[in-house]
Amino acid sequence: MKIYLYLSLLLFFSLPLISQDKEKVEALKKLGRDSLIQLALKKLNDPAFDPNVYDRVIVEADGNTNTIRVRFELSVVFKKGCYYDAVSVSLVGGGTGKSIEGDCDEPAYYKPSATIQKNIDFVFNAINKENDVGNIPDKKLSDDEKMEITEKGSYYYVEFSSWSTYSHYKIDKSNGKIYDAGHKHYARDEDERKNIEIIK
Repeated sequence: MKIYLYLSLLLFFSLPLISQDKEKVEALKKLGRDSLIQLALKKLNDPAFDPNVYDRVIVEADGNTNTIRVRFELSVVFKKGCYYDAVSVSLVGGGTGKSIEGDCDEPAYYKPSATIQKNIDFVFNAINKENDVGNIPDKKLSDDEKMEITEKGSYYYVEFSSWSTYSHYKIDKSNGKIYDAGHKHYARDEDERKNIEIIK
């Protein structure tokens, strides 16, 4: 009996909060993408963070959880050093989160070096020369795609993932040839994404 009373009280007090969050989400959505990004930067309030370094900025409203979130991400992660490869700021619900690439106690925000950028360009040029693993026009990935590059002795190991697929292959450093390629499809439910609205 106590459990039912507790659940009833919890539901009674939670419903107004859920309704308020939903109203906040709808009000914020009307401000538009650029304003929401500026609000996220203000909430993050970190002068060390340069949003221009992160090539992917996604503003999303989740109808399941009544949240609105701004995500600053790297579409291409070069696995060298230790840094934040993604920063997420919730404007309604939740807080700020950071994803760390590498292993260290004090990661910094990402700042690409000329050498790393040159290596990334080499990988893209190799991919675009061969039809075996696809083509990436203008070296830009779509919003649900991500590439991770690991430098090895004589090759780059590339992992490419999207909502429904995963590919991996090696690129020879000396000639840009692609080899040892593998590919698989994920069995994912499209309903998982239906309640997430991307604000353009």
